[in-house]
Amino acid sequence: MDRGLPDSIDILGIRYSVEYLEKPSDVDIHKREALWGQVDFWTRSIRIYDDGGRRPVEDIWHTILHEVIHAICSALKIEDEDEEDTDLLALGLLNVLSANKWMAVSEPDEIG
Repeated sequence: MDRGLPDSIDILGIRYSVEYLEKPSDVDIHKREALWGQVDFWTRSIRIYDDGGRRPVEDIWHTILHEVIHAICSALKIEDEDEEDTDLLALGLLNVLSANKWMAVSEPDEIG
C-alpha cells in the first residue's frame, strides 16, 4: 500500500535516501540498538522503523520529521543534544503541517 511516504528528502541541498525497515534493531546502521529512526550523515540516509504498514502513518511522519530536525541542526551547526526537545519540536511541526492541511498524515482511505 502506498502511504505517501518519501523515498528521499532534500535537506538544505543534501539528498538523503529514506529507508523503511520492519525491525527496530535494523534501523541502527551499526546494529547496536533498537531505534524508531536514525539519520546517518556518512551514507546520507534516514532509516525509519515501519512494521510492514501496521505502524500509524502519523507516527512514521513524526519520526521522519525528528530525523530531519537532526539533519538540519547538523548542517546549520545548531546544538540538539536533547532528544526530548528534538522530539517535541518534531511533534509540534507535524501538528502545524497537518492542522493547516499542508501535509496529509492520515491513511489514504481515511482522507476525506
